[in-house]
Amino acid sequence: MAYVYRFKEFVLKPSFLLPLSIFIGILIYSFIFPQTIAINPGRWYYAPPALPPSSKYLFGTTSMGQDLFLLVPLALRNTIVISFVAAVISVLIAWSVGSIAALSLSIVRVVLLTLTDVICVLPGLPLLMVIFYIWRDFLTIPLIGIIMGLIGWGFPARAIYSIISSLRQRTFIYTSYFSGLAIYKIIVKDFAPYLLRYLMINVVGTMTWAIGNEVTASIFGAMKMEEVTIGTTIHWAMYYQAILLGLWWWLAIPVVFLVMFVLSLYVLMVEIDKYLFARARVTWG
Repeated sequence: MAYVYRFKEFVLKPSFLLPLSIFIGILIYSFIFPQTIAINPGRWYYAPPALPPSSKYLFGTTSMGQDLFLLVPLALRNTIVISFVAAVISVLIAWSVGSIAALSLSIVRVVLLTLTDVICVLPGLPLLMVIFYIWRDFLTIPLIGIIMGLIGWGFPARAIYSIISSLRQRTFIYTSYFSGLAIYKIIVKDFAPYLLRYLMINVVGTMTWAIGNEVTASIFGAMKMEEVTIGTTIHWAMYYQAILLGLWWWLAIPVVFLVMFVLSLYVLMVEIDKYLFARARVTWG
């Protein structure tokens, strides 16, 4: 017998409440806390250099005299903004190209799929590193995300094309159409459960991909190093040999916060997916 999870029970589940609390806490720490800081956390030598975590400096300081408790939220915020902008741009392009290709005439479909295949075979990370290095003097946090989004939509577009093309051939789609159901109701009742599920996966996957590329490009020095991100923080830690000098907190703390953010976001999407589709059997419309 089909049953519906109560929303209250779902929200209070530890498997949902714990990652939600971590996710909200990181967002508050990254976006609200920096607004209360009177100084620029990216500036050098406003704190004693190379101090371990203590009651005064909770996360310790860097060799460049930066307080990690103030620096990490700014770095994490910029990295999250980059990944979110990249995900939005990539998803919009992928869904537009994929859906148009699946629903268009053969000529349009061939052109769009050829363009998608070209984007898919491009070496994403090397291309991003070249672009970032050439334009490093003009890069801003939103622009970095936009560039990533313009390069990272190929595989999602292919997947969306396949999903919509497959759904068009399903018997229940024809049944809804020939029974006189309005087009928007067909989209909401028949297409939405499949497409929204992939939309969540696509957003999380693209954000994770963008975070990985930002960190990798920054570590290799291809990014604008004046911008404070998790990647540039790790770059400077490696540049000043933090591990050899015993400054483990300089590398560990930014990485821990980044991993916590990615894992909490992933677990939240998994739990929401279970609630909406595997358990709830939501009735659309």
